[in-house]
Amino acid sequence: MALEKEELVHDLLSSYCLDCHDDTIEKGDLNLESMLQTRPLVRNLDAWRNVMARVEHRDMPPAEKPQPSDDERAAILDWLEREVVHFDYMQVKHPGHEPIRRLTHLEFIRTASDLLHADFDLLELFPTDLSGASGFDNTANTLFVQPMLMERYLSVVDRMVDLAFPGKEDVEIPWDIWARIAGMIPDQSVNDEPRIQAFLKGFLTRAFRRPAGPEDLARYILIFDQWRQSGMAFDEAMRNLVTSVLVSPTFIFKIEMPAESADARRIDAWELASRLSYFLWATMPDKTLFRLAAENRLHHPHVLDAQIDRMLEDPRADTLGEVFAAQWLGFDDLGTRIRMDPIDNPWCTDSLMHAMKAETATFFLSLVRGNQPISRLLDADYTYINEEVAKLYRIEGVQGPHLRRVSLEGTVRAGLLGQGSILAVTAFPYRTSPVVRGKWVLETLLGTPPPHPPPNVSELDEAIEDNRKLTPREKLEMHRNHPKCAGCHEQMDPIGLSLEHFDWFGRWRPRLKREPIDATGKLPDGTHFEGLSGLKRVLLENRLEDLVRQTVRKMLAYALGRSLEYYDERTVRVLTKHLAGEQYRFRELVRGIVHSAPFQFKLDTEPHEPVEPTIESP
Repeated sequence: MALEKEELVHDLLSSYCLDCHDDTIEKGDLNLESMLQTRPLVRNLDAWRNVMARVEHRDMPPAEKPQPSDDERAAILDWLEREVVHFDYMQVKHPGHEPIRRLTHLEFIRTASDLLHADFDLLELFPTDLSGASGFDNTANTLFVQPMLMERYLSVVDRMVDLAFPGKEDVEIPWDIWARIAGMIPDQSVNDEPRIQAFLKGFLTRAFRRPAGPEDLARYILIFDQWRQSGMAFDEAMRNLVTSVLVSPTFIFKIEMPAESADARRIDAWELASRLSYFLWATMPDKTLFRLAAENRLHHPHVLDAQIDRMLEDPRADTLGEVFAAQWLGFDDLGTRIRMDPIDNPWCTDSLMHAMKAETATFFLSLVRGNQPISRLLDADYTYINEEVAKLYRIEGVQGPHLRRVSLEGTVRAGLLGQGSILAVTAFPYRTSPVVRGKWVLETLLGTPPPHPPPNVSELDEAIEDNRKLTPREKLEMHRNHPKCAGCHEQMDPIGLSLEHFDWFGRWRPRLKREPIDATGKLPDGTHFEGLSGLKRVLLENRLEDLVRQTVRKMLAYALGRSLEYYDERTVRVLTKHLAGEQYRFRELVRGIVHSAPFQFKLDTEPHEPVEPTIESP
């Protein structure tokens, strides 16, 4: 029966869809012929969801084309519902492929800083890293190395070495400085050759994040000897040695050793140390992680949990707020892509925008370090602000430039949705956009984006948009009269309208054009709410699991440094279920990810068929 239904749906799609969406035409970049041959169908989950929305809303086929009957549309939707929406992810068990990737520019700077025990503020010398489909710039398939970038590496590394080991005429650099970056105890009693061998063994192990092999040592010793025999001074040869290591592929790239078979394998302790450090710190492992890796103890669950706790308390874990949360939630764009003209807005200073971003990053970190429930993203009654942000929020009693924890009781704000950085990046310059804010909540925060808009439909008709006599609510109501627009806007608009008391930069406003603001909303299921407090209540009562699942997906993708694939959904669901028994606490999520099969296992080639690792997620 199931096979007959599948054949029927294939025939229907062939009759009504493939003339525009096959291997030859691919109209709208949609190739249904290829998608039907790719199994399981959830490998193209987003595309199939779009197809379902277009069929359900009768956007496709186009009006001028032959139309399927109601029964035929129902048959297509029923089959896709079973194959896509209700696909059994628990039957798919493999950890995925960890591709070789270069360090992001931030990771490169931070790793070199930790390696050389120096503080390099040189990130502006690199171009901006691109974000991948995961939304993060550490996604492997976006981290290309072009010839021009290699030239940039050479100039930046030269600058680093000059800063770390400043040369002065007739003044030698003390040996203990070189010994320190190799993790050695200084020993002045030995001559150059054994001393350099010991230095290289320690330095290369730290730089390459794995034990230096005989070939590594032989190659760099040969280079060093050639420099010295040519008459090069000791310090200059040492500086050149450090430079050559910092521009080597083994330093620039995160490389894991290949397995001897095609089966999934458990990563070794050195690889686990690097995965852990780049996840939590965006830099290389420290002395403790290297020691545990050398002792082959890092895989032990109690040892790993102790390291997670230690690392989260370290200031280097600030990157979970400053990088992970900033890129996931989008507030990293404030002050760069999104900024106000300083001539027209002298109050919108660089220091204000920096403090607004720091508020959200510090707030997120407080949830992770405090092991707070994920629900606190929405209902926390505190934040971290300084005097400039306090003035923006009209909160009294906050003085000075430093951030401090401030209670929000008795204010109009709570959680992320009351923070200026989020409100500013979800608006247009000088005007709010309920559509953008509603879409941000659905897509970014809950992971349930509305369907793609039908072809040739803009956000608002120009005549409606330019009518200054209309309020944002009235404009959206006119836009929703278009039958093809109502389905999406019924989901987005009520959410965005409930935030209309906050202007385009997150400032509270009781009125708009001298009229009271209507911040009420009504969802498609009939749920009524008003303002941020009402929206927060509705999301926590009805959409908490979506928020948790999205948080799991985003943190897992960031931790793995790759976009999630269909087979990762099993881990997402296992982690979400595990968190339900732990009150959805953030630190439990971090632990769960680190102990999961995708984090501790890998395939060295992308498989065509699922394979079963010998470890289960918690």
